[in-house]
Amino acid sequence: MKKLLLVVLTVFASLFLMACDGEDSGKIKDALIVSAAGANDNGYNQFAIDGLNKAKEDFDIDIQVVTTSADVPGSLESLARNGFDLIFSLEYDFNALITDDGSGKSIAEQYPETTFVIFNAFANTGDNGKIHDNVIEVLFNVNEASFVAGALSVLVNEQHDVLFTDSAYSFAPTSESRAVGFIGGTQSDGITVFSYGYAQGVNYIASELDVVYDFYETYAAGFGASTANYNMIDSYYKAGANFIFAAAGGVSVNMKNAAQANGRLAIDVDANQDSSVPGSVLTSVLKNTNVAVYDIVKQLVENELEAGVDVFYNLDSGATGITDLSVIEGYVADTTEAQAAWAAIKARINTIIGLISDGTIDVVDAQAGETLNINDLSHVNKAN
Repeated sequence: MKKLLLVVLTVFASLFLMACDGEDSGKIKDALIVSAAGANDNGYNQFAIDGLNKAKEDFDIDIQVVTTSADVPGSLESLARNGFDLIFSLEYDFNALITDDGSGKSIAEQYPETTFVIFNAFANTGDNGKIHDNVIEVLFNVNEASFVAGALSVLVNEQHDVLFTDSAYSFAPTSESRAVGFIGGTQSDGITVFSYGYAQGVNYIASELDVVYDFYETYAAGFGASTANYNMIDSYYKAGANFIFAAAGGVSVNMKNAAQANGRLAIDVDANQDSSVPGSVLTSVLKNTNVAVYDIVKQLVENELEAGVDVFYNLDSGATGITDLSVIEGYVADTTEAQAAWAAIKARINTIIGLISDGTIDVVDAQAGETLNINDLSHVNKAN
């Protein structure tokens, strides 16, 4: 009995690690459940917590953060039962919330006065529209940021011999090879949203320069670093790819290590990972969850929040984009020619961002059900 009590108390303590200022304060109560990556992931979860904390400061609300995703359904139910107005869940665990928690009803159905916010999936969308009118689906237009990363890859690759003269780099010369790679953890819209945008961005600049790029890709890398996916990534670099972009969780560790070993560059996702292997990461495609969390809380406070919808955050929102390139900039050669080339590349990237934002450039969005056949791109060839 004592052991059971200890387990219950431990779960309770974890659930309410960051406690509300007051149970009966009369304030709006908002909560957030982190994903499996944990609260201190320097990105996805941590940014969301930052957004909630800022909302607390600005709007005088009560908040709680659940720092473990071990029991997402239990956390959702406990928070809803305790009268939380708004609950963000960053973990990919939707069945209990949307379909059935084991009681024959979903959590959303049992707590209609609570608004639930889920990320990166249309889990609340069925054949006949939205399933529950108290669930919000948040999507990030990472397709747009991925396009920018693709354009950047080609712009840098075409001048890598000018930009990077340090002996640590060993780029395949453009006279021998023009190639990039994409590593996906699995075949899903949540992964192809990155690859489609990236391939389009590569094609955009390659077509302007009238050059052709080989495109190596996989959607079977999994989400953890392994010998097999390291060898696959290494083979792409050795085949001539100077840039590889990964949307595959922990596999990115292998990508960055392989980039360093080959003297090439990598592109990461979600958080700013540019300094994780300094000099080997060109940029990171960001999901700034703090922007979405703060925005949704603000809408709730101002009585403007609409539930039962999906919400897309694009480049203009600041919720997605690429990094400021300050880390890789420190590795650009200190020559007049290199610095001028780098300045021109950054200016061109800013122009492209503007063209996406004003609708001049339309980027395929797999999250919205759009598709792209790499073979249909005019200056990109599928290499494997």
